Amino acid sequence: MSESIERERNESAEDPRHLLGTTGDGAKVFDRIDGSHFHEEGGFTLDMLNAALSTIDTRGWRRVTEQVDFGHVIGKTTCVELEPGDDVVMVFRNGRNGCTPMVKNREAQPCSSVTVALARDESLTEDGNSYVLLTAYIGSHAPREPWDHGIRRDDELQECKEFWDTHALVYDESLIDLGRTEAFANMSEEERKKELLRQKTSYSGFFINDQAYLYLPKRLSREVRYPYVGIMNQFPDAEHLLAEQLGSEAKIIATDYGCNNRVERLKVRIETDNQALQQVCNELSDSLHITMSYANGVRAEAEKDPEYKPLKKPIELSGTYGLFVQGRTMTYKPWLSDNE
Repeated sequence: MSESIERERNESAEDPRHLLGTTGDGAKVFDRIDGSHFHEEGGFTLDMLNAALSTIDTRGWRRVTEQVDFGHVIGKTTCVELEPGDDVVMVFRNGRNGCTPMVKNREAQPCSSVTVALARDESLTEDGNSYVLLTAYIGSHAPREPWDHGIRRDDELQECKEFWDTHALVYDESLIDLGRTEAFANMSEEERKKELLRQKTSYSGFFINDQAYLYLPKRLSREVRYPYVGIMNQFPDAEHLLAEQLGSEAKIIATDYGCNNRVERLKVRIETDNQALQQVCNELSDSLHITMSYANGVRAEAEKDPEYKPLKKPIELSGTYGLFVQGRTMTYKPWLSDNE
């Protein structure tokens, strides 16, 4: 690691994450707090990452993915194009949400490029010019894996499927979560369908289906496309999806309103005949809200609540319990439907 990165890392008090380097246009780049996706496979080093970052102009974009070619071999890529007869197995990699194809009879190949993906996070520095490293590895740009809940469009999903049907990572047992891989292989068909749904799901909650909501004024520049009352956004296992409750109806009563220059919200309470969902909502009663709009450059889900003031008259809305799955809402039980 270069002295400059180490010094900045030690001196940085802006965030507990590691400071990895600075882009060509001066944005600071921090590691993920939920587990680094910096890949050392193939000989990748932090000095190489720092050199690559220094060539990138983020333009202030929310997401940045760059393939940087050093002009000479710098290491080896572990992502290879499949050939007839290759021995491919599906495994859970450590820290990954879904299965990855790995090929046992192939070796890493010489490569001159690295790929870096960043996500803007203005909360990490005082000037807001900061990013989180989503991933960095030796090799050409590879699309997301088809289970990735960050996929938002059908054409993107198709691109991902086509790529990972014809490519795989070189087998490396040190990267594999053997317990999860074995558990998935032993699941029943219904359990596996629920697990695959969990992998693709970003969050769950009550999605508003009341037309009255459309006429409420929104003050900030970006209006939430699918307004909802969230009750969970991390799923340690398929049971936490509460998938059996999909489609359950609820009364959503907005009691307070708050808005600052970053986020606009309604504080709400939930009333539903579904006892399982009502119990969860009761436990979350102090935090239930609808984000109505947010400012440019803001990650709405990461924002703290604004200061609320009681509404003169509560607003009563209706909602349906569902999941947000790869860019769309799901309020039906997919294992009982042909619409997978």
